[in-house]
Amino acid sequence: MAVASLASCAAANEFSGDVSSKVSAPVESTEVAGSANILVSQDAAPAVTAQGIAEADSEAADSRAADSGSPVEPPNDSAVTAGQPQLIKRAQLSLVVDSIDDGLKSASQLIRAQQGDILDLQDNQIEAIHRTAYLRIRVPQANLDPLLAALGELGTVQQQGLSAEDVSTQIVDARARLRNLRKSEESLLKIMERSGEISHVLEVSRELGRVREQIEQIDARVQNLQTQVRYSTVDLTLAAAVASQPMGRPLGETIGATWGNATQSVGDLTVGLMQIGVWLLAYSPYLLIVAIAGVLGYRSLRRRPSA
Repeated sequence: MAVASLASCAAANEFSGDVSSKVSAPVESTEVAGSANILVSQDAAPAVTAQGIAEADSEAADSRAADSGSPVEPPNDSAVTAGQPQLIKRAQLSLVVDSIDDGLKSASQLIRAQQGDILDLQDNQIEAIHRTAYLRIRVPQANLDPLLAALGELGTVQQQGLSAEDVSTQIVDARARLRNLRKSEESLLKIMERSGEISHVLEVSRELGRVREQIEQIDARVQNLQTQVRYSTVDLTLAAAVASQPMGRPLGETIGATWGNATQSVGDLTVGLMQIGVWLLAYSPYLLIVAIAGVLGYRSLRRRPSA
């Protein structure tokens, strides 16, 4: 609305300033005012109609159908307006397998067969006692159920879960905002072409930049939602069925270790006794004084009853 008012003021100024010298100026001012009225009517119009949504979605579907290189077709966006939900699905699966290596190999083959990709792989092993593997998988939504069924046959299922988020309303709203913003962009371009004053051109240019920034942000959000709907995510965890036990040491090595511990213990005891002797020698004068005092005290106690 601010840009429309600005365009109207610019048109009025042109008309009043050039009416005495040019005859074609009123026509140009009328065209500018008409462009401004277009923008005002777009801002005041309803946000979205059912027919407009269907046309925009059908055009988007046609443009995506032209790209035949992708292995999986994008979801039909016209189904959003028809009431068909657009779901983002995420699955979790935990398995106990006999061998982690064999399980990873088989899982990779199943993922490739279902046109999926491995986004993350972590193989954890703690001192050869316990080993687990974690995979994050992206697979076309149409192949999610077959992949989960095939992965479940690799071992014993410990935990399994599936969650879905409906983003149909978000996609419809974002497409409606995109359509309105693109119409505003066209109107701003027409106003910029017809505006004569530099200040007005700069003001319209700033508004045009803001509109284009919103278009880029919303378009990126729509594409991100469509990608999440088209592909589902699976978090797969593999754990070894039996933890491998560390091998025992040979008999000779065990005896040698025991002998070493015994000799070290004897040496520690000898050193300890020598340290005690040194301490007693250092405190011997004080100990002698205490002993003499004790003997004298004992004798004095024995003489008192006899007296």
